[in-house]
Amino acid sequence: MPKGRLATWYARAVLARVLDHGMRGVDVLRGPLLARAHGRVLEIGFGTGANIPYYPAAVTSLVAVEPSEGLASHARARLTRWGRPHEVLVQFGGVPLPFPDASFDVVVITFVLCSAGPAAPLLAEARRLLKPGGPLLLAEHIAADPGPLRTLQTALRPAWKACLGGCDPTSDPRPALIAAGFEVSGLHTRALGLPLVVRPGLVGVAL
Repeated sequence: MPKGRLATWYARAVLARVLDHGMRGVDVLRGPLLARAHGRVLEIGFGTGANIPYYPAAVTSLVAVEPSEGLASHARARLTRWGRPHEVLVQFGGVPLPFPDASFDVVVITFVLCSAGPAAPLLAEARRLLKPGGPLLLAEHIAADPGPLRTLQTALRPAWKACLGGCDPTSDPRPALIAAGFEVSGLHTRALGLPLVVRPGLVGVAL
């Protein structure tokens, strides 16, 4: 099987199931986080569409950006059932998206930056597309403070990334968020309902 088709099959048949099952522990935070979503929303790194059930009625349309065709195929089916206006773009969120500046009321990024490569271009694009004062609703797992857990994260990092779509347990988006011009006082650290390696989290609103 060609490499591209193999990657799509792996994402659709294996990674999608791993993500849907393994991320259930953070479903409890999706509703409170997404309660601020309204109007036209851009979600970068849409995955299989785990956030869909938690979008409030105030969301009138949704643009879903997902670079993996395998994961996007799951998302399309869920969005069809969701029934509101939507669009799926199969591309990386860090390259220019086909929308003018200030096109969206809200941007959502959940558990994406750990596997997106350099966060700076993705966050710069998110800032460009947000209307002035609009919120970036964010949830990510992050590197632990120095200590035994951080040592474990570092040791497992190569195998973790290889098996889980590039997910880096030692990532921390806060410097990139600040560099992109976001105000981060509305982001808070908390323990996530995830395996120990990715339990430290950062959740909240950046403006």
